[in-house]
Amino acid sequence: MKSSRRRFVEFREKIRKGLLDPMRYADPSVKRDESADAWQHRGRWGGPATKHVFKYKKKRLVGEYRVMLRGYGKPMAALFLVFTLSTFATMTTPVILKLLIDYVAKGKGLAEAPQFAAWKEYLPDTAWGSLAALSWVMVAITILIIAFDWMRLLATQRINYRLAGTLRQRLHRHLIRLPLSLLSDYKTGGLVSRIMGDVDQVVGGINNAIMTPYVALLRAACVIFMLFFTNPRLAGCIILLIPPILLIHMFLFRRLRPMWRNVQDDRSMLSARLTDMYGGIRVVRSFKRERSELKEFGALQDTMIRKQQYTAVLGRLLGTGWGVFGPAIGVVIVWYGGSMVLNGKMETGDLVMFQSYIFLLLGPVTQMIDSIQNLQQNLGALDRVVDVLEQKLDMPDRADARGVDAAVVGGSIELREVRFGYVPTREVIQGVSLEVSAGQTVAIVGPSGSGKTTLVNLVARFFDVNSGHIMLDGIDIRDLKIEDYRGLFAMVLQDVYLFDGTIADNIAYGRRHATREEIVAAARKANAYEFIMEMEKGFETIVGERGSKLSGGQKQRISIARAILANPRILILDEATSSLDSRTERMIQDSLKELMAKRTSFVIAHRLSTIMHADVIVVLVEGKIVEQGAHEELLDRQGVYHDMFMQQFAKHRDPTIERIDWELAKE
Repeated sequence: MKSSRRRFVEFREKIRKGLLDPMRYADPSVKRDESADAWQHRGRWGGPATKHVFKYKKKRLVGEYRVMLRGYGKPMAALFLVFTLSTFATMTTPVILKLLIDYVAKGKGLAEAPQFAAWKEYLPDTAWGSLAALSWVMVAITILIIAFDWMRLLATQRINYRLAGTLRQRLHRHLIRLPLSLLSDYKTGGLVSRIMGDVDQVVGGINNAIMTPYVALLRAACVIFMLFFTNPRLAGCIILLIPPILLIHMFLFRRLRPMWRNVQDDRSMLSARLTDMYGGIRVVRSFKRERSELKEFGALQDTMIRKQQYTAVLGRLLGTGWGVFGPAIGVVIVWYGGSMVLNGKMETGDLVMFQSYIFLLLGPVTQMIDSIQNLQQNLGALDRVVDVLEQKLDMPDRADARGVDAAVVGGSIELREVRFGYVPTREVIQGVSLEVSAGQTVAIVGPSGSGKTTLVNLVARFFDVNSGHIMLDGIDIRDLKIEDYRGLFAMVLQDVYLFDGTIADNIAYGRRHATREEIVAAARKANAYEFIMEMEKGFETIVGERGSKLSGGQKQRISIARAILANPRILILDEATSSLDSRTERMIQDSLKELMAKRTSFVIAHRLSTIMHADVIVVLVEGKIVEQGAHEELLDRQGVYHDMFMQQFAKHRDPTIERIDWELAKE
């Protein structure tokens, strides 16, 4: 395992050479091949080292903010109005200081000020009266500024919270419809990191990309106008100092974005690592891997912290530049401005006002620098969000796709020369043809890796065939709306997934508006009612994450109850009883008979005793159907199925006795 120091050295070397994880910025549609030691190498993708080229230009990402703000025109306009009024209110403070120094401090009244000659009769003509008037003006301006700040804060929070919610919903809606293969590449922790952490970062970019620049530019423009209005020569000297500082900052800006993107990727990978580890905590403990997991997590986290600190230091250099710039301006003002006052070319109040405006100028400039620095981090997160949103959806509906009315669906399924492979170079299903009449039960058997689960996944349209056709009642399933088509199915799997909620919630998952009576009826049909009622809270019992508080048989019966309540037209059972003891299996087999009644069913099983009742048994070997027929018929053929059957039962029971037991069970 590489130390965090070594990983950080590699990170610095890549920054120097411009090779910072090039494939992270490549076309998202290009499939990535993850190396076997991905965790040890911080998730780097294979391939030759080339200079990174961002898929999404900064202009493209900033344009994404415009898309996010559609429909927020009026709130944004009101917010900008508040910013503008607050800026104008702030500009009055230095003017008041000038008046205090040039008039009140010299015992004069505001009525003597030449710039207020038009309002002379309305202004106080004594120093004390002028002091009181200016004090009240300062109080009013302060109240206005506080009020504007509150309005700005509340309006900004309201917009940010709504934008975050909208973007999370948009990202979640897109992710939930992506291909299963792509979702498995992202990993669960990575998905959560994108939906929660990255979205918060992206929405923070609204301030850094739009609001802060607007306020800073408006204030800077007002200040620069007032500086030149006060003393053009002194203002010109100050402005000449700005370009060198900006050039230094532009050099640093270009390096920050890929670094922040790298840090965001590290954060996502840490989340995925934690999700993986705690999801398999029993395996971790059984193999005594706690210490190695802690060490690996510590190394990964320490590397990320080093990167964060290094990136933050570079960002801080920007602030340091302005820290040098500020005193330099002060020296210019003191020396040059002071000499102008001594020569009678400038009033003392004007110099103080000029100095005050310089401080007001440094504020907006510092805000711009900070916002641009933070924007690099925001754009790094937006890079990852857009990377997901640009992915193609999982089998989008055709323009002329038909709806499906479950009430009139017969349920017959036909496969015509179906071919499929997860990669183009290897076909998992090779020219399979099969007819299943409505209401029939089809069992699919065969050795591991023969393509059984892949075949039923194609029937459920989790994947689309590479060639051939799958027909529902004579219609190609690709011509049907995928949501309607999948609504015809229910699945009962060997690895039952229950959500962390109540038993009632899990049973009603496939039919959210089911009544309590319907939930109880489904539990009775699944032989689950008795054990549920033995629990302290009955149907309101919390099952825990993935149903961890229930036994395997209990979870399986709840899964069957869930399928019964969903009332599917087509049922898929994938090794639904293979990991259960004989007594529990017999109970669940009784539940399955209730579930499969009058439904088209596809059953995958290794225990042949559980599928002898099937109308058709299909023997799949290396993606091809080698035999099909009823149980008795296949036994009489003395073929592959006969050999599989004899291997399973010859050592335990006579096949003839199995037939007798089955006949009795049918009666």
